Amino acid sequence: METLRTSSYMIPVRLEKEAGKYMLIHGYTGAVDIVSEELLAKIKSVSSGNNFSESTLQTLLKRGYVTTKTQAEEYAYVARMAKALHRKNDILNTSFTWVVTYNCNFRCPYCFEGRDKKDGKHRFVFTKEQVDIAYKAQDIIQPCKRLHTSVITLYGGEPLLAENKDIVNYIVEEGQKRGYTFKAITNGYEIDRFLNLLSPDGIHKLQITIDGTKETHDRRRKHYKGYETFDRIVENIGLALQRGIRIVVRMNSDERNIEQFAELGNIFEQKGFFNYPEFYIYSARLRDYYDHISSETKDLSFIPPSSFTTKQIQFSSMAFRQDSGMYKKIYDALVNKHPMPFNSISCTAQAGGYVFDPIGNIYPCWEVVGQKENIKGVYSKEGVWWNNDVLNKWQNTDISQKEPCRHCKYALICGGGCPYHRQLKGYKLHCIMFKEAFDMIINKAYAELNKHY
Repeated sequence: METLRTSSYMIPVRLEKEAGKYMLIHGYTGAVDIVSEELLAKIKSVSSGNNFSESTLQTLLKRGYVTTKTQAEEYAYVARMAKALHRKNDILNTSFTWVVTYNCNFRCPYCFEGRDKKDGKHRFVFTKEQVDIAYKAQDIIQPCKRLHTSVITLYGGEPLLAENKDIVNYIVEEGQKRGYTFKAITNGYEIDRFLNLLSPDGIHKLQITIDGTKETHDRRRKHYKGYETFDRIVENIGLALQRGIRIVVRMNSDERNIEQFAELGNIFEQKGFFNYPEFYIYSARLRDYYDHISSETKDLSFIPPSSFTTKQIQFSSMAFRQDSGMYKKIYDALVNKHPMPFNSISCTAQAGGYVFDPIGNIYPCWEVVGQKENIKGVYSKEGVWWNNDVLNKWQNTDISQKEPCRHCKYALICGGGCPYHRQLKGYKLHCIMFKEAFDMIINKAYAELNKHY
């Protein structure tokens, strides 16, 4: 008879509000179950003796918590699974982002693009000719019409500058002819000039950053002419919601403003924004990954990962969380009683992510735009060319090739974390934060489940 052992990918999480109960998650079958402390102890000691009935044993084998695979066989199985998932992402998860311009009308102290805005490159903006070339480049990259991504993200700099209205109109109109709709990552200050483009078949989603209540926001997110920006942005959010599009408000958070998250939510509540089902707000932890942020910014006090996670869990149901969709995956698995979905990468930058800038460069990720060492390709009217060294660094890696991830039971849930942040700071910080967040999110999802079922 084959030897039974506890799977190396079983993840037990103690349920804080259910004495003697644990949630079990399996790291490659996707099984999610609630078990007693007694049953968990038996599973952990199965290699010393099988005390299960035949039906219970078969269930545990099917769920993956008990296995006949050796540890090495489990590792090899997960590696094969990771590679298959990566291939799937390469084919199905292509995404296109356009840096309309590097120029911006705000001077935010923590901007990762923190460059001298007076340099010539920041004045570049897409031309009609470059727009046409970019659409042709997308067809070269993704020739199969059936697999075409249907959404293009507009980015910057600030993509929705009033001075660039004509070219943004052209981008959207030409995209609509090709079956694309659009999202935009914007500061929200001049979106009132683009209301004609805000629609379900045009620009259908905006992510807008508001960093706390008026005083804090106006101090941090300054217009380059010194104008206050909070009131105009809030007014513009109301106008955009009336157009029937989705609005996601992001609050970049540190020690000094994170307590304002609830107050900001109250302001939006009073404005009636939560009456729109497509309105969301979330808090994102400011990170000190960039040298100019750490050395030049006096108004920020970076919050440790564990403290931020604790605060996130306390946030009310008005917010979704900066957790790569982990809460939703767990909650849906519990409600629908189906396996949790997996991923072997953290984002599309490791698969089919393409960020076009107005100069003709292609980047894997919007956090590295403008960095010559991360240009993965160039596009022009002659075609598209690739830098294989950069492609290999970004796109040819998944959790099966990363030493800290290869044998980690969380690997297919976590995806390995942001590849760029790993390049800057390594794995340790992400791994610590993920494991802390995982237990908290499990308990939050279970508590929410008990409220409704």
